[in-house]
Amino acid sequence: MKQVSVHVLPVELLTRIFYLGVDSLYQDSPFLLKPNQDFYPFPSTTHIVVSHVCRRWRQIALRTPSLWNTIHLREKVHIGRAATYLQRCSTSVNYLLDILVDTVADEEHISGVTLCRDEIVQIFELIVPHVTHWRSFHLKIRDNDCKLSARHYLSTCGPAPRLETLQLYHFEDYKTSQNLYNATYRPPVVVFHNSLPSLRSVSLIGVNLPWTCSPYLTKLHTLELALHPGSIRPSYECWHRMLLHSPELRSLNLHYSGPKLDTGARDLAWREPTDKIALWKLSELRLTDLDPGYLRDLVERLFLPAVRTMTWDLPDQDFSGFIELIT
Repeated sequence: MKQVSVHVLPVELLTRIFYLGVDSLYQDSPFLLKPNQDFYPFPSTTHIVVSHVCRRWRQIALRTPSLWNTIHLREKVHIGRAATYLQRCSTSVNYLLDILVDTVADEEHISGVTLCRDEIVQIFELIVPHVTHWRSFHLKIRDNDCKLSARHYLSTCGPAPRLETLQLYHFEDYKTSQNLYNATYRPPVVVFHNSLPSLRSVSLIGVNLPWTCSPYLTKLHTLELALHPGSIRPSYECWHRMLLHSPELRSLNLHYSGPKLDTGARDLAWREPTDKIALWKLSELRLTDLDPGYLRDLVERLFLPAVRTMTWDLPDQDFSGFIELIT
């Protein structure tokens, strides 16, 4: 049999090989950031390696937009790299971008190395012109000034028609009650002009949205709510609507979050346990740091016939009522 050198393989085949060599970061979850965890998977470097093998491979790699659509920014040096990747991607009309921005608290910021207040403005100025091509967007904020910048850009950037995954993470050490007030007294802003028709996966960690006027919080496949003080959680009616209008929901993760407590106020009232939310396709339920009574009341109002995996990491309290309910 005649042997064929890899150098004479057609461009289409080499392009496919290069693409398959890039590891997917989304095999286990659509979300890259985890509550109370700084580690996240780093993107593959296969595309960089193949672009340095020889002149022909480099030409092919540079002309393949899908090899350069993962934009991860964790250090200042990554901003220049992102600009290069965006230039290579935008040679295609239909390029899609997977973006992660990981900033640090001001006291942890190393000038010229990490990302904080000045850098986040540079980053948004770089990526916002491509917002109609975002496929996934993961943003971690650890500083109130960075949060204000993010609020500004996300509330003015316009629709993101191709965005499928949105993860917003804000958590910081406020140190004083005044700092906490300064960071939380502003009402949440409308993001992306409320136009996210492709959105299917949402993760909000320490971040709240205008729950009553965020129409994109429906038709979800994956939902994660984490680290929400009671004051910024959705009302039960918003929670009910969010789940009821997501019949394809497959994964639900609650980490010290969920609907606001029923305190007796009319707008915070929970529905009766018999008025259950049927999640016919939910197969995975994760519950973390929820109090016994709250957890029991919450799960009692759910009908989950398809659940295959239920994981909980709960405080050292008496959960016998919850155990009785699920058994």
